[in-house]
Amino acid sequence: MEVFNNVNLSASFMASLSPEAQLPEGLPEASGISFHSGRVKAGDAFFALPGEQQHGIIYAEDALARGAAFIVSDLPHPQGIQVSQPDQLLLQLGRHARTELTKPIIGITGSAGKTSTKAFVAAALAAEASPGNFNTPFALAQTLVEHCLYKSGKILVLELGIDHQGEMQRLVDLVRPDYALITSIGASHLLGLGSLENVAKEKSTILSLGAKGLVSTQAARFVTDYPTETYGLETATYQADLSRDETSLSYKTIVLRLPRPGKAMAINATAALAMADILGIDLQDAAQRLEQTKLEPGRLEFKRLGQLLIIDDTYNSNPLSVTEALTILRKQAGPHIAILGDMLELGGQSHHYHHELGEATRDLRTYAIGRESIAILEANPKAKHYLTVESFLAQLPQFDKGSILVKGSRGMKLERVVDALMGVKS
Repeated sequence: MEVFNNVNLSASFMASLSPEAQLPEGLPEASGISFHSGRVKAGDAFFALPGEQQHGIIYAEDALARGAAFIVSDLPHPQGIQVSQPDQLLLQLGRHARTELTKPIIGITGSAGKTSTKAFVAAALAAEASPGNFNTPFALAQTLVEHCLYKSGKILVLELGIDHQGEMQRLVDLVRPDYALITSIGASHLLGLGSLENVAKEKSTILSLGAKGLVSTQAARFVTDYPTETYGLETATYQADLSRDETSLSYKTIVLRLPRPGKAMAINATAALAMADILGIDLQDAAQRLEQTKLEPGRLEFKRLGQLLIIDDTYNSNPLSVTEALTILRKQAGPHIAILGDMLELGGQSHHYHHELGEATRDLRTYAIGRESIAILEANPKAKHYLTVESFLAQLPQFDKGSILVKGSRGMKLERVVDALMGVKS
């Protein structure tokens, strides 16, 4: 479909995909698409979609002010195409774009580590990657379209995130990955997925269309219905060795210095080297790029303030990732301090997992924040509890030395705690 190869997204072409479309005359061509007005680039077609709380059409003028070429919506707009299902049109554009891409597409999913692994893999392969946590159907459709328009000559690495049953199949049908990588399987999004068994089933669905599978040794215990190869720091198809101080990694004849220390980051980097190996990319070149990887903030990010080490892992939290983070904390200089916010979306098992977190932190100076985290105190009565981040910040303890882990689910916004500890005014 030459419409993509020619960097040409005309309103008439979009309208042709929706026979009932109402198309005003004189709309300019678009050079990209967006469904979030705050991310609109000049030339984008802005998809004003219906939402649970409000309709995207209220952001149409903001999108046009930012340079949007025209609006696509189910509601009328003088500078827009009116279609009955703009959400389906957005996904249809993504599917069209996918048919034109000939370079490999790598899909990455997992309960923890997928965003950092995506960054490592993209660096190792000199590939393009979806930005941030752009891992939903609409976000992936936008990424496919824009990759097809501008960077179709490169490998594409995509993160696939889910929070309810059946969602992974939608993502796989859209992305159709050539290679599928599963970082880990753990208790996450149980509110929508129900059980660890369902998490494993949903994550494994990324392999359902026959993608070549690469899974961590941790995930391999759960992924049993599809043929896969493994990677990790223990016996695996693609195995690496971590240095004693956990700052460097050896893989075959390659030694690389990790951008961030720790076992979790080492496993993520091993995934990237394994993918480079599979695709026949020079490992020395891949390692050099890996060492320069720019990781997203809030993922096991070390920040030093005098004699304090602050481990900023505030982006998200679940039972598996918090266990990994606590392991890293204990390997740093003491005293060891854990500031832990709620692990959200655990459904009926939330109390159980927060109680377990209390058991796991008995040896630490622990501060628990949030309604769910009060269960930490049942197993760790020495912990201090605060109902909100605001109440913790109002009584912010003074820390002179040692190592502090700050970790909680995205909804807790514990980056505010990191800012306060660092003396940054928000």
